[in-house]
Amino acid sequence: MDEKPTISEWLIENFYVIHFYMRRGEADPEVAAQLAQEAIARFLAMEKRGVDVERIEPYAFAVAQRVLFDHYRVKGRYRFSEIEDNIPDPRESAEYVHGLRDLLRPEIKKLPRRQRQIIWLRYYDGMSPKEIADELGIGARTVHNMHSLALRRLREALIQQGIEYRRA
Repeated sequence: MDEKPTISEWLIENFYVIHFYMRRGEADPEVAAQLAQEAIARFLAMEKRGVDVERIEPYAFAVAQRVLFDHYRVKGRYRFSEIEDNIPDPRESAEYVHGLRDLLRPEIKKLPRRQRQIIWLRYYDGMSPKEIADELGIGARTVHNMHSLALRRLREALIQQGIEYRRA
């Protein structure tokens, strides 16, 4: 029988899912990244307190959803009844992210080696463009250009597969 992963292990493997969920709930990418970090911090704090979570993924999305609720409440942009309409359904987001991951995996493998490295470091290791430039020993502008080119290729691949591209 497979051993259930710890919260930390699950987050290491799936942090991008939480980030993508926040990105669907908040249009500003920097704010979405901050909200994802807040959700992850809350989730890890529970692990520190020794809270045992039977099913990690649904619980992680519940925490992320509460972070989004808090964000919208603090901003005062919406009444509480309107908040629920703006926050994506966690199950839909998880299925969407996992589906995209499966579609993108072969496309990422087709990218040139350096572009694959940049995509990996950016989205899987969570490094900033400056950190990537330092890690790879290239200029930050080169990282930016290669990242943009890789994303353009991945978008085109999704469009060719009939997946509608839209900015969150």
